[in-house]
Amino acid sequence: MNILIVAVLLSAFSLWEVFLLLSMVFAPREATARLIFVYDRKAIALIFSMFRTYRGFKVKVEKRLSVPLPERFIVVANHQSLLDIPILMDYLPRGKHARFVAKKELAFGIPLISLLLRSGGHCLVKRRGDALHAMRSISAMARRCAWEGTIPVIFPEGTRSRTGALGTFHSAGYRKILEVAPLPILVVALEGGWRVVTLRDFFSNFGRLPYKVRFIEVLPAPQGKKEALASLAKARDMIESALGDMRG
Repeated sequence: MNILIVAVLLSAFSLWEVFLLLSMVFAPREATARLIFVYDRKAIALIFSMFRTYRGFKVKVEKRLSVPLPERFIVVANHQSLLDIPILMDYLPRGKHARFVAKKELAFGIPLISLLLRSGGHCLVKRRGDALHAMRSISAMARRCAWEGTIPVIFPEGTRSRTGALGTFHSAGYRKILEVAPLPILVVALEGGWRVVTLRDFFSNFGRLPYKVRFIEVLPAPQGKKEALASLAKARDMIESALGDMRG
């Protein structure tokens, strides 16, 4: 069954990648941009349809927001698994397209997904690369998000937690996004991905426990460096508290 899931996903993604590449070559730029949004949704829908049908995968979503979501915002979340990206893309409100700061290694090797990451306005940075180049790339993504009306998403830990323990939140990329446009902050806690972090874990444990997503709060848009740092520290405290509650 695991082989069937992989085969179906790879076949569909490879075919869609061909269609998207043809659009990039022959279609107007605006049409290709719309097609990228379409394939974002199609890829996510197929992934989760296969996971739910053949592995019993469930996502438990809790929305505890005290105020409505604004038109635009930045998402700050902890990071446990590669699934964090499609899950956040799927569970943001309809019409909200997320753009991520992710590792550059994802830019190649995954049919369709790598192409979507390269061409869709996401920021792909090396884990241990040139810090100045990384900040310029994040700034470029933030400007594109402002122009498109898309939602920037950042995992301030910078890498996935292999144990579920919440790591240090790094502020540089977060502050760079807010320099382009001060945005309200949607704080999100993700729980469950660390249990399937390896391929072996995925095939043995995936689907046995629900993946949990909690939309915790919307914090006001910070003004200046001091408020930005304070809001990031508050977001981390909220996520840490939520993870403890979700595990309890």
